[in-house]
Amino acid sequence: MPRLMLKCKTCGEVFPGLYVPDENAGSLQSAMSADPFHTCSRGHRNEYAAEDCMDWS
Repeated sequence: MPRLMLKCKTCGEVFPGLYVPDENAGSLQSAMSADPFHTCSRGHRNEYAAEDCMDWS
């Protein structure tokens, strides 16, 4: 299961984004479009697309 990380577009903090059950790009696309907004620990809320995810598994 890939561990996908996101980078805050405001402060640059890298934080956990999503866990996708398989490496199917369709699963990632649907997960990101269902809830494209994520908030870092500093409270910055940004909108992300699947292309913004980094695979750190």
